[in-house]
Formats: sequence, C-alpha cells, structure tokens
Amino acid sequence: MTARIEISKDTATPAIRKASDALRADGLRLMLSDIGEYLMRATRDRGAREVAPDGTPWAALSPAYKKYKDRKRPGVPKLRFDFHMQGDQLAHQVAGDTLYVGTNAKYGAIHQFGGDIDRPARSTLAYFKRDRDGSVGSKFVPMKQSNFAQWVTVPAYKIRMPARPWLGLSSEDEQEVIAIASDHLAGLFSE
Repeated sequence: MTARIEISKDTATPAIRKASDALRADGLRLMLSDIGEYLMRATRDRGAREVAPDGTPWAALSPAYKKYKDRKRPGVPKLRFDFHMQGDQLAHQVAGDTLYVGTNAKYGAIHQFGGDIDRPARSTLAYFKRDRDGSVGSKFVPMKQSNFAQWVTVPAYKIRMPARPWLGLSSEDEQEVIAIASDHLAGLFSE
C-alpha cells in the first residue's frame, strides 16, 4: 500500500495567493514588528554582556576614563550605554516593507562605528587645594574639598573612541528571525 499527496498549481496557487494577500495587508507589518521586538531584547541582552553581535567583547575603557567612572559611578558596569541601550531611545519602526532598529541617542553611532570626538577649547572654573603654607597643589579636587578656585583654559583635544558594535544580528538572532518569519508564514497557510 502506498500513500501519495499530489499538489498541483491548481491547489497550491489559491493558498499562495491567500498568504500573499495576507502579507500585503497586515501580515508583513505584524511579522516585522515581532522581529523588531525580538531584536530590541537581543540588543539589550548583548549590551548587558558587553559584547558585539558576533560575540567579541567590547574594547575596554581607557585606564584614565575607567578611574573616572569608578569614582563617579561605583558599582555601575563600566561600558553600559544607558543612554541608548535602555529606556525609550532604543526603538524599532516598521515603514512599508522595511524594519528599522536603532537609536536616536546622540552617541549611538560613535559607539557602533568608533571615531574621533573633537572637544573644543573652553574656559572652566578649576578647583584646587591650597596648602597651609599658601602654595596651591597642581591636581584638581572636587569643589567640596577645594579652598581655592581659578579660571583655566582647557585647550582643544580629541577623544578616540573605539568601535563597540551593539547593533546587528548574531547567528542566534538570524535563526530566531527565520523562526519568527516561519511562524507567521505558517499561520497564513493554516487559516
């Protein structure tokens, strides 16, 4: 005894046409929106682990900046990009048949691609500690510890920011995107 299923263009065409019509209506937008939600979660998870989409660790902070961050925000992960990895600034948008995932945060692109940040010259009030003999130390101190302040000009300088890619798809993300799309398409054929 044999079993046989025969599919011809007469039986397949109506099902394909129905699925295609559903994708043109709302199906594609819903599928892309689900993919966008997944990618936002995956991006945040990678950010918490401080790794690029390919799994490589992000470049470490410079020693001087690490020391500054340790003093300013003890206990906070050193490379956490709060401004574009958390909250409302990481977003996805479906426009037509395109899904966009990204941030409107000012520093999102420089972290993704790296580059130079130009800091212009500026005047600022610097705080120092004056010793009992009247001499002023050469190191800046916090305002609360200061007993002497002086206006200084800080010359222009550049900050070289290494790339720390955070947007993109890992191989696991690619598999999940395919699974989400497959689930949506399977649902269109079963209706």
